[in-house]
This record gives sequence, C-alpha cells and structure tokens, in this order.
Amino acid sequence: MGNRGARLCLILLCFIPVLVEGRAGSKGKKFHTLQINGPPDYSSRVADAATFAGSTQSQHDKSDGLVVELWHRNSPNSPFLPKDAKHEDLVKQSLLRDKQRLAMFSDKIEMASRGLTMNDLSVPQDPSSISVDTSSDTANLVSPVISGLTLGSGEYFTRMEVGTPGEGTYLVVDTGSDILWMQCNPCSHCYSQHDPIFNPMNSSSFDVVPCYSSSGWCQALNVGGCIEDKCLYQVSYGDGSFTIGYLSSETFTMGTTKGGDKVKIKNVPFGCGYDNEGLFVGAAGILGLGKGSLSFPNQLESRYSRRFSYCLTNRESGEKTSSSLIFGDAAIPTGSSKIKYTPQLFNEKIPSFYYVGLTGISVGGSLLEIPSETFQLKTNTGKGGVIVDSGTSITWFNSAGYNIVRDAFRDGTENLPGTTAPFDLFDTCYDLSNFTSVEVPTLTLHFEGGAELDLPAKNYVIPVDEIGRYCLAFASSSSNFSIIGNVQQQNFRVVYDNVEGRIGFEPDQCY
Repeated sequence: MGNRGARLCLILLCFIPVLVEGRAGSKGKKFHTLQINGPPDYSSRVADAATFAGSTQSQHDKSDGLVVELWHRNSPNSPFLPKDAKHEDLVKQSLLRDKQRLAMFSDKIEMASRGLTMNDLSVPQDPSSISVDTSSDTANLVSPVISGLTLGSGEYFTRMEVGTPGEGTYLVVDTGSDILWMQCNPCSHCYSQHDPIFNPMNSSSFDVVPCYSSSGWCQALNVGGCIEDKCLYQVSYGDGSFTIGYLSSETFTMGTTKGGDKVKIKNVPFGCGYDNEGLFVGAAGILGLGKGSLSFPNQLESRYSRRFSYCLTNRESGEKTSSSLIFGDAAIPTGSSKIKYTPQLFNEKIPSFYYVGLTGISVGGSLLEIPSETFQLKTNTGKGGVIVDSGTSITWFNSAGYNIVRDAFRDGTENLPGTTAPFDLFDTCYDLSNFTSVEVPTLTLHFEGGAELDLPAKNYVIPVDEIGRYCLAFASSSSNFSIIGNVQQQNFRVVYDNVEGRIGFEPDQCY
C-alpha cells in the first residue's frame, strides 16, 4: 500500500508542472495570451483602385510632415491579392520572397566585404543569358536574364501620381533600396503592372539627367553609364529581377498635409526603366527608403528633413485599414514616454542598410545566454549585424542565435500540441484548432541604448493555414547577418531618424 501511495505521489508531482505551465507567471516565467482567430477573411475585397487609394487619407493629416498610406500586398483591400487566395499559399509565397531577399542582401554584403561593387563584375557573354536591345541606347548596359518569379517582389505599397499632369501608380516601399525607379514607355522589355506604364512624352515636367550635371546624381549611382550625355542606371535584385534605363527627374504628387492637401515634390531623381525583368506584383517600381544619397528621404531633406516613420497595422486582423508612412518632423512622436531609441550602426561596406545593435533577447521574461558576438556587426569585414527591414516578412536570425531562441520558446510551450508546418522553413509549430486562446512565453528584443521590442503574441506566433496550425514566426538563416522583419514590427511606430542617426520604437501608435 505504501509503495502504491508513493508511486501515486510521484505521478502527481510530475503532472502538476504540466498543468500550471500554461498560466502566466508559473515558474517565474512571463506569458502573453494569444487569441486563436485564424487567418483573415480574403473574400471581402475592394472593387477598384480609386476606392483603394482614397480609403483613409483623411485620418492621417499632419501639419509638419508628409503622410502617405501603405497597404500590405495580402491585405483584404489590396488590388494585388490573388483571387481565391488561400492563407497557406500566401504564407508560403511570403517565405519564398524572404529567402530571395536574404540571398540578395547576402550577395551585396559578401561582395562589399571583398571590396567589390556591381561595377567590378563582368557580365557573362553567353547569348542565351543576355538581354540586349540593339535598337536602343540602353544596349550598352546588359544584364543576365533570370526569369522574375510569378509570386513577385515587394511587401508594402503606396500610391502616388507621377508627372504633369499626374498619372496614378503603385510603388513598392523598401528600406533596403536606395533609388526610386519605375517602368517607362517606350518599353523594350516590361512586366505587367496594374496601371498604364508611364509615358514621359506626356509629361511637361520630365527631364533626363545629364551625365555631368551639378547635382552629382549620376555619380551617386552604384551601377551607371553614359550615352550622349544621358545618364544610364541599372539595379538588380536577388530574385533575378532588374531594371535598366535613364536616370531622370520628375514631379511626384503624393500623401496629405494638414487639411488633406496633396503635396507636389518637384525635381525628384528617379530611374525611368525601359528594360525591366521580373514581376513586382503589379507595381510600377520601387520607392527606395534606404540611406543612400539618391533615396527618397534624402531627396526630401530640404523640405521634410531626412526623418520618416511607419506603423504597420496587423495584416492578420482582416480589417480594411491602411498603414501610415510619415516623412518629416511629424515622423517623430512628441510628448511620449513610450518611444525608445537605439543608435543606427554604420556599416561602411554597406552604408545603405539600417543596422542596429541587438544586445539581448528575453523569452518568458528571462534573458537568454547568447554569446555577445552572435549579433555583432564586424566593422572590418561588414559581415554580421542586425538589419531592420520593411521588405522582409519574418525575422531571420543567424543559426546560432535562432537555435537558442527557438529552444527557449519550445521549453515554454511544452503543454501545447506540436505539429509540423506545411513548409519546411518553420520548425516550431502547434495545432491550435481546438483552442480559443493559449498562453505563450513573452518575447522581447533588447537594443543598445535601452530600446526594446516587447512583442505582442500575434507578432511572433502566426496562423499558417486555414485548419488551425500556428508557427513561431522566426527562422534560421545560413547567412551571418540577421534581419528584423515587418511581422515583428506590426503595431509599432518605427522611426528612422537619419538626422540624429537613430531608430525608435513606440508600441501601439498606428495613426
């Protein structure tokens, strides 16, 4: 009898931790409650671009800045959302885009670490891999042809007018790119886009930039050339997409100010692309927000300083609300004690990317034992480090850092039913089809200067299909650098203060 009683006590003692593990605060751990609402309802769609473009502008008026709207490509009111979209397919495509983007970043960093630029690379002379329009001046710039993927590029989009009179068009918003470019007629090679391709012949404000103009724009290009004193540009991307054309200047009309007035910005340098390969999900091109001299924030310096911020609404909510992108002093929240800043780290090898110092990660309220060199930027080679990026979906840690974070998270979710993901990039997933809510360990990113991202549960545990599977929205990268993606940035105002050289995070400030 005594032995049976002892065995019963042992069984109960072993079972008690499992029962209490799901409650916040057990064993000293901290937990967030995750509501199990499933993926968004994609069946509700906006009928036309006019409704899409003007749906919420009046909500974002600011007196001391320029405000534009952003939409995620998969939001219910996006014109780029595929018909009969399935959440599992959209997540899979998002991860594939991420892999391509990481490959692009990795190539740039590897080349820069060896002191190379795109200008140092020789173009292969295999006729089957070269696209040359011999009837055009762009024949002097050639590029390998790699078919652009049908899933396209780009995460967030904005709409603006280009030229005089203005023609409406969509552009991908990208902190990892510098130059603003878009497709132009006459096109030797152009991909399909949502709006008519811009024809500069119809605009009274269009000009081609001379090679040796006092602006220095042509000399600021990473890859450029000259024909008959006309400046040529070329930009290539990791998924095989590229654009070639003339560096030009034009008037762009966008956003709102106090009173809802649109703003005309004259003499903006942009790439007018006549030879373009790839699919950018129907967008005409890219609005580069990087740190390079040709980026859009730097071109706004005299009018709106070099500050901008965005707040990305939760894409899983299914609500037809846009996100906001603010340029100028209005980009910085005033009178708030919640915003915390971390210094921008300068990588002289890749000066365009936004690097930050990630000093630690806490899971369940406990600071993890991660070697200090795991996330360090190595200034002598330009490798390593952590990049804040709008164009990458999830957060990718180098394998050493990721394994530590993943294992700690798994330790805090032992009571949840594990499952496999419908794709192999996620390795920590759960079957939550029978739950309305669950407790998951808190997850906080700590940065130099005391800034933190205390992530809501929905920013790191996300639905991946329609049948109740959820996964940790972090992944392991074979690269030595890491990227903080836009899923983790949702519902934070992320401030890029290029005047003071800092990046700020303020929770719950999507206005």
